[in-house]
Parts: sequence; structure tokens; C-alpha cells
Amino acid sequence: MAVVCFYLLLMAFYGLTSCQKVISIDLNSASPQLVVEANVSNKPGPYFVKLSNTVNFSEITGIPAVTGAIVVISDSSGQSETLNEVSNGIYRSRTLRGTPGHKYTLTVKTGGQTYESVSRMPFPVGILNLEVKREADNGPGFGGSGDQSARYVVSYEISDPVEYKNYYRFTIYYKNGIMQSHRVFDDQFHNGKIIADDFELRDTLNFIPGDTVMIELQSIDGGAYNFFRTLREGAGGLSFLSASPSNPISNITNNGLGYFNVCSVNDRMLIIPEK
Repeated sequence: MAVVCFYLLLMAFYGLTSCQKVISIDLNSASPQLVVEANVSNKPGPYFVKLSNTVNFSEITGIPAVTGAIVVISDSSGQSETLNEVSNGIYRSRTLRGTPGHKYTLTVKTGGQTYESVSRMPFPVGILNLEVKREADNGPGFGGSGDQSARYVVSYEISDPVEYKNYYRFTIYYKNGIMQSHRVFDDQFHNGKIIADDFELRDTLNFIPGDTVMIELQSIDGGAYNFFRTLREGAGGLSFLSASPSNPISNITNNGLGYFNVCSVNDRMLIIPEK
């Protein structure tokens, strides 16, 4: 069955994880489904929840926000807060503070339906090394577009704890918080070891030596990991309009789409090098 996929770019904000969401819908008329984009971290709030509905192919230019919902985030220590709707479909916390080790429950009530997601915030891990390298681009076979003179690669080393299963996500913020690249991985073959690897920064034609980027390492739970992993597998994480056979795996109940990402964060500001 033919489907169409498109990304909803979540607001970039300090303390907010900026991510992209892919939705798969039947080209024929389909009942709207709730789309949730929610983030809580160990950074100071506020935290944001974005609610919208899926649309049919003929209406792809108009993504309807879900207004007037009751959005509550509570945790295992007894905190509970009803978020304020600060603009159409955007809900913001006031006093909530994310704490590693605590379990968080997101509850959304809208249209006579209740949607939930539960996630425990992992503990942050240590970053041993993190840097941006500039490398010559020898064309498409080297990962470039053929008309770039350079590409930029993030190399990293992190110390993986042995006590529990870990899932990770890198996000890159550049020029007012726009995410340029992201990567998700786990410690399946590196539990309790040093994990060292690198990945290319995408869409870097506008990088200028001396620019700064914020690189954020998120420790995420298994539910968020499955969403971001299948998002990348389904659409490559590269384009704003792409075909995909299915939705990413959601961690929202009641057939809701999207994700509740509860994560602990380490971040660093790095300078784009000249060479």
C-alpha cells in the first residue's frame, strides 16, 4: 500500500531535544492519529510537548495542531505538573526538573482519548573525547556531494557502564539550535568498554571555520531508542520528504504516534576547524 512520509521539525530550545518525526499515512482517506513529540532531560527546563494530528495526502501542507489537550508529566518521586499550552499544540512545563534514575509518565487527554508513555531517565555517561575534524571530500564515494571541498566528522570516545544496558543518541545544534545530524546506537558489543567511533556531519555546506556547534550526547531508554533507530532506518534521517513502508516504533499507547524521550545529557561546544 502506498504511503507518504514527512517530517515535523520540533522547536529547538535550550533544554529541549530537537528531533525530527516521521509519519506514515495511507494515501486514501485515513482517520487522524495523534502525534506526540515530548522531551524531558536532566538539563534545566522548561520541557516541551508538541501535539499534532496526521493528515491525508491531499492535505499535506496543513499539519493540524492539537489544542486544548490536558498534558501531564509525573515522576516516581511524586512530582506532577500539568503543562501550559503556550501556542497552538505546544505545551510547556514550569517547575518540573528531570532527575536521572526517576521514572516519568506522560499522560495526554484529548478528543475523549487518553494516551500514555512511561520512561525511566538513564544516568549520564562519561565522555572521554569529542572533537570535530575537517577532511577532504573526494566526491560521492567519499560521502560527499561531489561539489564540496571538505566534510566534517565528529569523532568520540565514551565510557560505557557495565551495570546496565545503554542506548545513546547524538544531536548537533548549529545556528539557533537547528539540528544538523544525529546518530543512535547501543552497547550491544561494547558493554562496560570504551566505545569509540565517528560520524559525518550532514548538510554542512554553510559551515565556516570558527563557527561553533553544540554536540549533545543523550543517554536514552529502549523505547526512545527504538523510535529513533527505526526513524533512521525508514527514512535515512536525511530528507524532509521520503517514502517509507511503515511508521517508526512509537512508545505512545492507544495507537499514538511519536515518542516520549526521557534522557540524561552531556554536551560540549566545539569549534569548526580550518583544517
